Amino acid sequence: MRNLDVGDRLATFERLCKIAQPRAEDECHLDRTDEPVERDPCFFQVFAHRKALYAQLRYSASQMTRTIGILSLCVCMGCAGRDAEGPVGDAETVTEGGEAIPETVEPPVLVSIVPGARVEPIPLDCDNPREETCNALDDDCNGVIDDDCGYGPGLMQVTAGWDTGSDIDLYVTGPLGDTVSFQRPSTPDGARLDHVGRGDCSPDLPNPRIENIRWVGKRPLEGIYEVEVHYWGECISGGGPTDVTVSVAVGRRIAGQYRLTVLPGERTRVVRFVIQ
Repeated sequence: MRNLDVGDRLATFERLCKIAQPRAEDECHLDRTDEPVERDPCFFQVFAHRKALYAQLRYSASQMTRTIGILSLCVCMGCAGRDAEGPVGDAETVTEGGEAIPETVEPPVLVSIVPGARVEPIPLDCDNPREETCNALDDDCNGVIDDDCGYGPGLMQVTAGWDTGSDIDLYVTGPLGDTVSFQRPSTPDGARLDHVGRGDCSPDLPNPRIENIRWVGKRPLEGIYEVEVHYWGECISGGGPTDVTVSVAVGRRIAGQYRLTVLPGERTRVVRFVIQ
């Protein structure tokens, strides 16, 4: 609110006097100290008018607040998909790792997958399934990489594991150019980094030589995905050349398992695949 000078205050006060219907024009005035003349009838009329006006405004504001509150509650209930009977929806959900996944979501399908240079494919030997271990491989051939290791599969899963105390980072870039990694642990298309490993840099972490990215809650976008690994640092132990294993699962099916050797500071593409 701007500051009023003497002229403004005089004009404002006289206007209020007219609203309060003063008896005579000369009954509404200020003295030279800009304060109302003591016991001026106009002053008391204006005061009474203001008091009534403020009471009316408070009542109106109260009624408006009550109306807005009721409308907001109705809107929130509608947005949350609730009615008098409780939650409504056209699809049941299953829970995986604390996440609700609609059963009606069609799983993604692998179109093609191509490993990068120096990348060695690891055959999936489902004729002789083994007990699952936390090694970035689907040992028991159930379509889930490292199940029961503290990180989940989702509708699509990319997992990296390595064999030294170095700090390896996993990167997955989607069709829109969004990259999920430790720097950006989630993207709008549903990808999230749900397990971070730092090797001997943080040895107290569970499974410190594993990183896992999965898609939960919505179907992954169709298009091209690129998987990279980055040898961030050797940590305390001085990891040296490190063998990294990367597995990709699409729609609860293993799309490929790969291994490559990376050097300190190196960032390289492991695999590129397409889904629909």
